[in-house]
Formats: sequence, C-alpha cells, structure tokens
Amino acid sequence: MMNDLPKLNLSYWALMLMCTTMGELIGNLISRNFSLGYTQGAIADVCVFAVMIFFILALKLMNEIFYWLLILAGNIGGTNLADWVTLDPLENDKKWGILKPLQLGTEHGSLVVLSALFVVLAIRYFVSKKSGERSPWTALFYWKAILLSSTFGTTSGDFITNDTTLGAFWGSVFLIILLVLVYGAYRYDRISKSTAYWLALVLMHPVGATLGNYVSKPIGLNLGNVYTNLALVLLFGMVYLNNARALSQQSRTITES
Repeated sequence: MMNDLPKLNLSYWALMLMCTTMGELIGNLISRNFSLGYTQGAIADVCVFAVMIFFILALKLMNEIFYWLLILAGNIGGTNLADWVTLDPLENDKKWGILKPLQLGTEHGSLVVLSALFVVLAIRYFVSKKSGERSPWTALFYWKAILLSSTFGTTSGDFITNDTTLGAFWGSVFLIILLVLVYGAYRYDRISKSTAYWLALVLMHPVGATLGNYVSKPIGLNLGNVYTNLALVLLFGMVYLNNARALSQQSRTITES
C-alpha cells in the first residue's frame, strides 16, 4: 500500500493534518450537534467507511481524490468510535443496552486502542510480506490501521487536552516537537521509511484532535465546529489544488526535457 500513497511531501502531511482536524470536528457534529449519540454515530460512520473501502478496492477506483475521501471518512469514524470507547453515554446512547459507550476514560481507552492498532499493524506487516504491498488484503489492513490511528488520535488528544497540564495548545506544540524528532530520525537514517510513516501518522492524529479542540472549543479560540470546518475545507481545497498544479507542472517539465 505504501506504493499507492500520494507523494509523501509537505503537502501530503498538511492535508493529512487538516483531514484529522476536520474528522474530529465533523464527528462531534454528528454525535453531539445532530444528537445521534456516540453509539449510533460510531456505527453509522464505521459502516459508511467500510462500504466505501469495499467499493473503492473492489472496483479499483483508488486515486488521490478517493484516497482523501477515505482518509476523511476514517477520521470521522475514528472520532465517534473514540468517544464511544471513552465517554459517558449521551441521552440517545442509553437505549442501546450492551452497545452503549464503554466509558473507559481517555487514559485507559487510549491504551486499549493503541494496543489494537499495534496488533493490526503487525498483521498488516505479515500480510504484506506474504501477499505484497499491492495486495487487496494489505490495503484492507492499511485502512483498518487508519481507522484505529484516528481513534487513538481522538482518545489521546482528549487525554492531553483534558487530563494533563499541557492543555490543547501546549499539547499540540509537544506533539509537533515529537513529529520533528521522527522526521529527524528518518532523515538521518535512524528509522525506516515505513516506520517513520506510521509513527508520524500515529502522532498526526492527536495533533489534529488537540488543534481541533483548541480552535473550536471555549478552551481556545471557540470558533465552533461549523465555522472551523468551513475554513478547513477551503484551506484543504487550496493546498490540494496547489499541490496538484505543482505535480502537473513537474511532470510536464520532465516530459519536455
């Protein structure tokens, strides 16, 4: 699957950060503002994500647009799944019986989700060794890992925001410093490209969660979910189009030479 990713440049990570932040905010809109609750929101979002994966992989529709749609859908699903794992039930959740939220809290919930992510990544590693990076099974476990990394991003991001002295702003700064260290380790050949990618991805999701908390909630800028999302959609479109134009120009230059 690593071979099928969009080019891993600065634009890729900027788009990934925006998707994680939008996923956090849209997930909150679905479960809280639309009053679906964490259980119904998680079930609906994860089912939509699964159906999208099935059709895109089965019909071999994967391209950059579908890739980013899946990334966004995975982040939305991961946000509601994280809330289902960690938070107390909302009014709409109480009718779901054994499916109501687990209420593990952000600390224990983060540990459970991170353990599940490690298991999925280990399975993906062995599947890719046996079937190859382009195997549909390898791709399937890639997207499972995306969902779980997004879930961990929300649980750990909420833990940093609400249960540590760092809060949303300094929590974001701390995580960005860790991202820089991962880049430095990769740049100086201390870790492999694949390891650096997954470490960066796992760290990127809580950055999106803490930034989303800071920008949208009263603890920070308090812009709200709707206005923050609109601004991020516009910014995402600008970065995506600029990146596509730059790659097209680069390809044209190579062809002409």
